[in-house]
Amino acid sequence: MKKLFTLYFLVIPLFTNAQSAGKIAFRYEQSPTVSVDSRTLLNPWVGGLNTTQYSTIRLNNDARDDLAVFDRSTNKVSTFVAIDNPTGSGIAWQYAPEYETAFPAVMYSWMLLVDYDFDGRKDIFTNSAKGVTVFHNESQNGLVSFKVAVDPLKTVGFSGLQTLYVTTVDLPAITDYDDDGDIDIITFDADGNIIAYQQNMGVERTGVKGGLDFMRTGNQCWGHFHKEFCNDFTFGIDCDDGSGTGRIGVKQSGARPLHTGNTLTVVDTDGDGNKDLLFGFVSCENIARLRNGGPNSEKANFTSYDSLFPATNPILFPAFPATYWEDVDGDGQKDLLASPNVSYNDAHAFDFQASGWFYKNMGTTQKPNLKLIQKDFLQSDMLDLGERAAPALADLDGDGDMDLLVGYGGIGLGSNYRAGVWQFENKGTTQNPAFVLVTNDYLGIGKSLGQTNVVPSFVDVDGNGSIDLVLTGIGAANVEIRVVFNSAAKGAAVRYDLASATRWTTPDLMGSLDLLTVTDVDRDGKPDLLIGRYNFGTILYYRNAGTATNPVFQLQNQTFGGFTTDDFVYARARSLVVADLNGDQKNELIAAADNGTVRVYQFPDRPDQSLTLIDSLPALGLPGKGLIAAVADLDGDQLPDLMLGSLAGGLRYLKNTSQKVVVTGVTEEEPTSPWVFPNPTERYLTIRPRYDGRIELVSLSGQAMLPIQMVKANIETTLDLVDLPDGTYIIRLLIDNRPAQMQKVVVWK
Repeated sequence: MKKLFTLYFLVIPLFTNAQSAGKIAFRYEQSPTVSVDSRTLLNPWVGGLNTTQYSTIRLNNDARDDLAVFDRSTNKVSTFVAIDNPTGSGIAWQYAPEYETAFPAVMYSWMLLVDYDFDGRKDIFTNSAKGVTVFHNESQNGLVSFKVAVDPLKTVGFSGLQTLYVTTVDLPAITDYDDDGDIDIITFDADGNIIAYQQNMGVERTGVKGGLDFMRTGNQCWGHFHKEFCNDFTFGIDCDDGSGTGRIGVKQSGARPLHTGNTLTVVDTDGDGNKDLLFGFVSCENIARLRNGGPNSEKANFTSYDSLFPATNPILFPAFPATYWEDVDGDGQKDLLASPNVSYNDAHAFDFQASGWFYKNMGTTQKPNLKLIQKDFLQSDMLDLGERAAPALADLDGDGDMDLLVGYGGIGLGSNYRAGVWQFENKGTTQNPAFVLVTNDYLGIGKSLGQTNVVPSFVDVDGNGSIDLVLTGIGAANVEIRVVFNSAAKGAAVRYDLASATRWTTPDLMGSLDLLTVTDVDRDGKPDLLIGRYNFGTILYYRNAGTATNPVFQLQNQTFGGFTTDDFVYARARSLVVADLNGDQKNELIAAADNGTVRVYQFPDRPDQSLTLIDSLPALGLPGKGLIAAVADLDGDQLPDLMLGSLAGGLRYLKNTSQKVVVTGVTEEEPTSPWVFPNPTERYLTIRPRYDGRIELVSLSGQAMLPIQMVKANIETTLDLVDLPDGTYIIRLLIDNRPAQMQKVVVWK
């Protein structure tokens, strides 16, 4: 027999200094397992990778090099430590996000790690607003840290001391080219056609290696060659007169490149002792191998090229390939990696699920023999749906734990680029989730709708206690919003029928990259809209002036929360989630922005109030870009955890480690006049409030257990608790211009 009794009290005030008592905090968590096609992923929660730059580095205290990967499309560093391969010999790469915040917060375009002072610790070379910035590796005792060494890097050019030039779209080669014990830099001039050899003169001038003393040598056409377009090289240019104008067999095309963009990697590809160049161009599909006839110095002489490299299974991307020469299988010999050097998926031409090509070196570093092993290096071990992953969490099968849906930007190339939703069933427990892929086209969304940038979310739109599915996606003309109502009872496995989905009118001001949140902003029991705007950085608030099932959305505020266009540069669109993060019975708002910031605000009591910042969560570093957030309690501690999808196509799981608030400071109300009764009861609870207001029934963690319901003073309203699990809950009476009233409710057998 199930019994229910109530404890009565009036809360005035409800909390005292609740925020200081319940600090908001999250940490990255790797423990929930994810299985795809019967294979458990080693690193499911990396967040995805798109356009990757690879550098080895020692992160921990073991004897093996680790790996730092910079994604040009998101400006994010992902860190991996080398471990024994659990499925065979050699090493595997274990995702280790705890090292990411050690890297500089602001880096863009490129990052290469090179030990310039030969102290055994690789330093950072990266692009900056001033030119090239160098960060010295200050790591000690397993604590990774970097400090600015030079900003910007200088060189002695033909007209004196100047900033060492590397255009933001280029990728230079940084290596000891002349084998004198200090590192040199090879890059292109501003016109993108002639290479500049920046020789490090430290050893020559001081006899001590490890400096950053550069001079441009080799005259104005180092290497005796010139390039213009794809595979358009002219060799035999005479540089010896110092003018760079004496040429042998120079082709005078009269044309100029449409735009610059070059990538360079130094590798002795044929074992002859002369260091060759692997060259990629912004509008080329291929990597060209330029053969050096020697010597390895300012007098290098490149004599010929191969347009396909390697000869077997050559590197071919839709445009702008780049290569990296690092040992990534732990056998002591450097391998070749390749990835596009683009900032975004232009014309949807790239496959960002397989954009990291790994060529194992079957020979030696001195004489390589390259074999293509995979086109999804690191990506195969993580959840990576290509682009713009969008998570949503709900109990889809009625077993009591949270399942996972993930929308995404699209797959396919060009005009065939289409998106859907992946479905993962949680086959673990309420404390230890374990996600297993069920289908990569849930409800046939991808096949039926033909959209891109599909974003699912779960909301009880019609207020019947069962969770409905809201889908947004970009259709043929603009954003399309559909609500798939759940015909199942509360707590049962969901029943969705895409064919009978209700199409909501898209708000006039909503753009294609804006992000929609359906939530009850004004607490009237009906779903309203908040829209994070991509092109303005503001939030639109549309109030529902209709009903739950027949909404009429009316624009109320174009700068909800106080965000103005001044925030545009820093945030762009924000993905908004409303939840009680610390159990204080007050909603917070998580704003996960396009620029990678995640901030927590106190949700306003009234729609016209500004949001109050609680925490900017600096310990998270940069989770990615193009963030889309979802929350749910995944570990049974009654605090909602955070899942972030990103532009890079993957997910990051963050455990909620907030200090949980214990409700205190209450005063008992006289039991002679209860407004919630009877006691005991097996099923029904009667509400007879003293004031007009809105009734909420929530768990102790703030999760809504029943829809919000309007009640009238001294009028009885009955709640059916037949589906309520045993436990302790809170009934809140929200009254305009008065303190909220609260009663604790305990259901037990």
